[in-house]
Amino acid sequence: MKVSIFDLHADLPADIVRRRELGEHQVLERQHHAKLTEGQIAGLIAPIWVESTHKPVGALKRALQIVDALYQDLAESTDFVLARNYEDLSNAGSANRIALVLGAEGGEFIEDDVGILRDFQRLGLRCFGFVWDQRNLLADGWTHKDYDRGLTEFGRQVVEELERLRILIDLAHIAPRSFWDVIEIAKRPLIVSHGATVRHSALRSLTDEQLEAIAKNQGVVGICAVTGGSTMDLDAFCDHVQHAVQVAGIHHVSFGFDFYDYLVEQMMTEVGECNLMAGLENHSKTPGLLSELVRRGFSEKEIRFMACENFLRVFRDVVG
Repeated sequence: MKVSIFDLHADLPADIVRRRELGEHQVLERQHHAKLTEGQIAGLIAPIWVESTHKPVGALKRALQIVDALYQDLAESTDFVLARNYEDLSNAGSANRIALVLGAEGGEFIEDDVGILRDFQRLGLRCFGFVWDQRNLLADGWTHKDYDRGLTEFGRQVVEELERLRILIDLAHIAPRSFWDVIEIAKRPLIVSHGATVRHSALRSLTDEQLEAIAKNQGVVGICAVTGGSTMDLDAFCDHVQHAVQVAGIHHVSFGFDFYDYLVEQMMTEVGECNLMAGLENHSKTPGLLSELVRRGFSEKEIRFMACENFLRVFRDVVG
């Protein structure tokens, strides 16, 4: 099936900055283009993810280094483009170029200043996730779910500023109380760029109530291909997709793969493990996912909604 896919979460900037610091060039073209093309990836959210060794002190400097590396690599590329709005996404597709939307996975780099957030918006930031796993000045991450203090007062200010700036709010990795605080405040559609469901024991599983809240908000949830619990293969991934569709509806489910086949060493350092999902190890394997969804009874129209159209609707409505 020839269906274009928009991946809601791909840590390409982390790979780009690491490789460029080692002296490599054209990282997007040399390391990622072939897999993305084989996987029918038309675009992706590429987040600024600051490594733990740079947090909290040094996070702003590291974020700027990551963005600079991304810009340098894009300047060396003919097949990728940074998308700042919906028109850019459309033009990228027409020109057969892969669109990158600059995101953030963890807000440590804006420190305690919404002015820094505005600066990154000028640099192209169009999607913002409050946390990775750790607690910060905005909210609590997943590892604090059992003693979640909720969204801070500064975090509430950031929600309001993100909506004013028309930057997508991403609730991936966020602890439950913080999740519900954002839901209560936000007026525009939200996304969970990469998550799972209660269908299997999995990393960062969303409850059915959270899925329903995102649907009511007119947002989307990207199902991820990160292993954890019994979520170890393509079959389990599709189980999560089916459960999310059953609970939230076909118009509120997308794919946010979070592949890290190119970040094995970093993941071992950060979390101590890196187990790739069998049958869905990297972007080149996504055609097999589409085939499995067809086998499970999804129509081509339904698959197109999940693969691309649901996210494009939200991006158009929020970012413009």
